[in-house]
Amino acid sequence: MNTHLAPPTNGKNGGVAVRLEAVDKVYRTEKIETVALSHVNLQIAAGEFLAVMGPSGSGKSTLLNVLGLLDAPSAGQVIFDDAAVSDASDRQLATLRNREIGFIFQSFHLIADLNALDNVQIPLLYRGLSHRERRARAERALERVGLKARMHHYPTQLSGGQQQRVAIARAIVGSPRLLLADEPTGNLDSKMGEDVMQILEEYNGESGVTVVMVTHDQRLADRTQRTVRLFDGRQVQ
Repeated sequence: MNTHLAPPTNGKNGGVAVRLEAVDKVYRTEKIETVALSHVNLQIAAGEFLAVMGPSGSGKSTLLNVLGLLDAPSAGQVIFDDAAVSDASDRQLATLRNREIGFIFQSFHLIADLNALDNVQIPLLYRGLSHRERRARAERALERVGLKARMHHYPTQLSGGQQQRVAIARAIVGSPRLLLADEPTGNLDSKMGEDVMQILEEYNGESGVTVVMVTHDQRLADRTQRTVRLFDGRQVQ
């Protein structure tokens, strides 16, 4: 499996970031079986900005978890960087996630006892980098999202929009090739949501990173290059 850190490949060159082949995801308990994804076939081009839409319970977050290698499919294949990951060990998957994939969540998931700079450095702790290099990269990421002046502020000292920008900085600090955003504007007002969306658009355009964003907002989806719609775990568009 290829777990090296390489610069993003722009989708205009025809590369493929990740694809799903006949993917099912079924959650089973003793009494019930829940089909979260059913025979999903999806190819995402390198450098693409893709929106995922659908009603609650349609499988959107499960799809992100499968794309992000957090959840293994019950059937089918996940092809990442032209390699199937079904036979990868937990250690290989963890390395791949750390080096190649960035995650942005609706509820930020910042550590309250750490300031913005230390929150952003977290993904780099597993890279074997020096403290100086981790700090420099975190400062650059915070500068990119317009928060370098607040790098010593704690989450409770930041607005919701600022906390989400810290979360974006944390997601991009390791130069991922795939950025997964689960309702990144869902907890924000329209102005803060616009700021976050603009950061994602600029990062996608300037760095060529592939972005997959779950959203309920059709206006945001219309600003992406393509929209995939799910209904009851099936891809309907």
